[in-house]
Amino acid sequence: MEAHAGIRLGKKFWLDAGFFRTHTGAEGLLPKENITSSISVSTLYEPYYECGLRLNYKPTDNWDINLLVLNGYNMYEDNNTKKSLGFLATYAFNDNTNIGYDNYIGDDTPTPGDTVSHVRIFQNIYFNTQISNLKIQFGYDYFLQQNSNIIYNDKTVWAYTGVLSFKEQIKKKFAVYMRGEWFNDPEGIVAGIITDNNNYLTGYKLYGFTGGLEYKPTDNSYIRLEGRKLQMDKAQEIFYWNGEHRSYRYEMLMNLGVSF
Repeated sequence: MEAHAGIRLGKKFWLDAGFFRTHTGAEGLLPKENITSSISVSTLYEPYYECGLRLNYKPTDNWDINLLVLNGYNMYEDNNTKKSLGFLATYAFNDNTNIGYDNYIGDDTPTPGDTVSHVRIFQNIYFNTQISNLKIQFGYDYFLQQNSNIIYNDKTVWAYTGVLSFKEQIKKKFAVYMRGEWFNDPEGIVAGIITDNNNYLTGYKLYGFTGGLEYKPTDNSYIRLEGRKLQMDKAQEIFYWNGEHRSYRYEMLMNLGVSF
């Protein structure tokens, strides 16, 4: 996921170049980094492949600031002559609580000669805290994109997503967790466009719930049993099961992990 090299520019500055893991979002990419084993739909469509330059500035022990110049949204190799910009600022209140804001600004129109701009402004805020045995995580995304209306193609449109997760450590080795998520992309700028049952072109509109049980035999291993439901808008029957198209999906997942 990452391969980069860097150089120290000063006591508080560091410059890296190469392939990076994402600077955006509340959830991590790997199950061991998350409360849940599955990632939310929000995280799935956030940019998590990045290539370019990253300047890190750490003014204090509490603050961490990053500026990025990137090839594009969720891509390693540039698909046009335009570069994108990214920003991340996090503040740690203490070892158990932190808050962050990040963004991405860029135009990934694939044809270099296309005169119509499709600048995307992606913004995310997140919050993590640990209160006794309870861990709480919240993230919210907001998208704006130029000239992307489904019908007229000349208006700035929006999308928003969010996730809220809880994890309670009930015993030394056992924990229960749950997550709620929502995803509203009416113009299909994030996840693409589909045709619903009313024969309308539209983007994804959904919410979901996840719950699970975690057992940690050791500090660096875990076993999780997880259930999840995703519910689309009633007219968006994108799932197929047992000979029927449906607007909802149930999942069961068992995940085992060891880290070194």
